[in-house]
Amino acid sequence: MVNKILEESKMKKLYTILASAAVTIFMVGCQNLNTLPEFEESESFASFPTLSFGIDENGGQVRIPVQIASLKPVNTVVSYEIVDGTAKAGVNFKDTNPDAVLSFPGSTWEDNEQYIVIDIIDKAGEYTGDLSFTVNILSATGLKISAENTCKVDIYDLDHPLAPILGSYSGSAVSSYDGAVSWTMNLLKDAKDVKVVWIDGLTDEVIGEKLRVYANVNYDEQGNITGYTIPAGQYLPYSSSYTFWIVGNKAGSGSYYPNASLTWKFENGTFTFDGDEPNSLGVLAVSASDNTSIAGWWNRYDVPPSYTKK
Repeated sequence: MVNKILEESKMKKLYTILASAAVTIFMVGCQNLNTLPEFEESESFASFPTLSFGIDENGGQVRIPVQIASLKPVNTVVSYEIVDGTAKAGVNFKDTNPDAVLSFPGSTWEDNEQYIVIDIIDKAGEYTGDLSFTVNILSATGLKISAENTCKVDIYDLDHPLAPILGSYSGSAVSSYDGAVSWTMNLLKDAKDVKVVWIDGLTDEVIGEKLRVYANVNYDEQGNITGYTIPAGQYLPYSSSYTFWIVGNKAGSGSYYPNASLTWKFENGTFTFDGDEPNSLGVLAVSASDNTSIAGWWNRYDVPPSYTKK
């Protein structure tokens, strides 16, 4: 107890010293509040204030601002170029300004920002995947070019083959520990594989990337989506101590099936568990150091999770 009192006394003394120093710094700072920052006109430059944009393929236009950093309005001309990526000029987009130059009249402060306007060509009904291109500032008359001189534009495809099942779902289940639970699950597309989905929010706990698993999409002979299967053996990092292990669970018994892939069937906008044994889902916590030492159940379900499209 004596040591604690001594430590508190030291802290009070230190606080008094710091407080006094803060007042001194504040007083000195007040003397310079009206001092303008040093900025030579020769240091004025052109730049992109935003370095990336995303737009749906049916979004119409993307407007990319170009700004002039200067102590006063500047009369200048900025030239730029649009560089094809996976998105191609004339196929996926078109510059509304064929000269690829922006004029800054320099009359008012508002003149220090102009826009590159690009039309996005909608490929409705055609699956192209997400596409992108870049825009580069090339020159600005009488000015420097900032390091922020490249802007990337992503065009999001709306014709993904899995579009009928992607999106947000209302999840529900009965936990062995918590009873009836509900939450939101998001079904996300894979960046490259159109036969894979990512499940963000597999269970009611640890929503988000902490419990994001991948699943293979299942089809019938006619090519209709019938559900998805979560491959066995997925380990998900949680902390420096634990990793989550997605396993099959025999509801009511606590038995687990480490090598069982888990399937959900899809009917009328709802995913429901499809299996007799295991007949539900479990999440084990295992040692992060070796993924073998089981610490116990993070959660398991007597009624497996089902997901209904919102």
